[in-house]
Amino acid sequence: MTEEVPPTALSEIYLRLLCHDDIDTVKQLCGDWFPIEYPDSWYRDITSNKKFFSLAATYRGSIVGMIVAEIKNRTKVHKEVGGKV
Repeated sequence: MTEEVPPTALSEIYLRLLCHDDIDTVKQLCGDWFPIEYPDSWYRDITSNKKFFSLAATYRGSIVGMIVAEIKNRTKVHKEVGGKV
């Protein structure tokens, strides 16, 4: 379970890149946070594949949030998402 972060602790939250050693923790957190199951390959990809930009928000050394963005060529983005292509 994610440690509760008090609103006054903003200065104690740090961002860093996700890494391979984070996979087990990220799997557990995603299971708690999201209603879908991701395949093991997704966890490997977000921690090692350059097509993903993945950040962990940490508080006192524990991951309390994350941002995962897939980097796509503009021609491969759906029109609804990318606007004019």
